[in-house]
Amino acid sequence: MPFLMSAVLKNVDVRGSTMGSRKEFADMVEFVRTKHLKPVISRVVHGMDNIEAIDGIFEDMKKGTQFGKLVIEIAKEGESSKL
Repeated sequence: MPFLMSAVLKNVDVRGSTMGSRKEFADMVEFVRTKHLKPVISRVVHGMDNIEAIDGIFEDMKKGTQFGKLVIEIAKEGESSKL
């Protein structure tokens, strides 16, 4: 994959995953859908302007105190994002 100089200057990191094939991913998605699996969510922060709460999520990650996903909700469903 060629890198553009603009990406290099922005220190962009590209990371890949070798966790399985496209078919295995599709099979996993289908399994989650048919079994109605839902992830455990530790905490949700609403809005990108809630900097203190977002910092708190990163602190949780550093300390490893969360149990489940840490979520930053950009905009509520049906609302448009300011991004």
